[in-house]
Amino acid sequence: MLTRILICISSILFTATATLPKDVAGGEDYPLIGRYEGSTMTLFKQSDYEEQRILTKPITSADRRETGKRVNDKNSIPAAGKSIRIRYEGPSGRSPLEVARNFQSEIKAKGFEILFECKGADCSDLGGSELYFALHDESPLGNGDIHSNPPSQIFTSAKLTRPEGDVYATIYVGDFKKAPEVLVDVVETAPMDTDKIVFVDAAQMQRDITTYGRVALYGILFDFDKASIRPDSQPTLDEIAKFLSSNTQVKLIVAGHTDWKGGFDYNLDLSKRRAEAVVKALMDMGVAGSRLRAFGVGPAAPVASNESEAGRAKNRRVELVAAE
Repeated sequence: MLTRILICISSILFTATATLPKDVAGGEDYPLIGRYEGSTMTLFKQSDYEEQRILTKPITSADRRETGKRVNDKNSIPAAGKSIRIRYEGPSGRSPLEVARNFQSEIKAKGFEILFECKGADCSDLGGSELYFALHDESPLGNGDIHSNPPSQIFTSAKLTRPEGDVYATIYVGDFKKAPEVLVDVVETAPMDTDKIVFVDAAQMQRDITTYGRVALYGILFDFDKASIRPDSQPTLDEIAKFLSSNTQVKLIVAGHTDWKGGFDYNLDLSKRRAEAVVKALMDMGVAGSRLRAFGVGPAAPVASNESEAGRAKNRRVELVAAE
């Protein structure tokens, strides 16, 4: 009889233990954020280097029409560095507002400055679902990470200023099956290794174009998600002008290439606008426009995998191609 009772107790304990939710394998709380007590980690993603935009204003229909994106330079600020995405679920019976306020109190105590907060439909004049789509579709860490159309939602973005690099965090809390669902995104800003790609001078351009008919350039840099050329691109532009000055019969196709972040049509248009910006810059430097032709390739000709930031960095480039 005693043996039967012990077996029953053991069975009950095993069943209870087996049904307890467990954190996703390999995940860990971000120490400066933490988790709400009683919740379970159901997603953990990490990338050594990503470019993200941190929402600091509501998503508006006017900005979306102008930029073509929900999160854009009108309502957000750029951040680049080590990126982490964590999703938590539960505990049941807690309201999203209660959970969000706890997170806000915690990060304020750790020195974060709140940049933006919105609740429900106040997050966008296009409706509450716009925030969901922004986090679901426009994140560089991937989509499918939160559930759609929660009855209520609260969003917070914050910044921690540190000598070793600022930390940006966004915290989204929504309802899922009568329990809170929390999505935490963190960006630890830090300079990317910039000495990995060799500077190409006019002599190397001539050698590559003579041998291969093209040369890939990584020294022409653009503002994030834009076609505006950054000032630190000038040395490479000078070398292109020098090459063309020494080879007066040469005509070039200026081909813009992107990685696969975002949709195909969007990247195709972005690459074309970037190529056109390079052509305009060279014409402003005195190169005849008849010698240059802009062409957008988008993500269609990668030279590396788009699964890592190192590969995506190689795919984002400008190529000079010999033209007839």
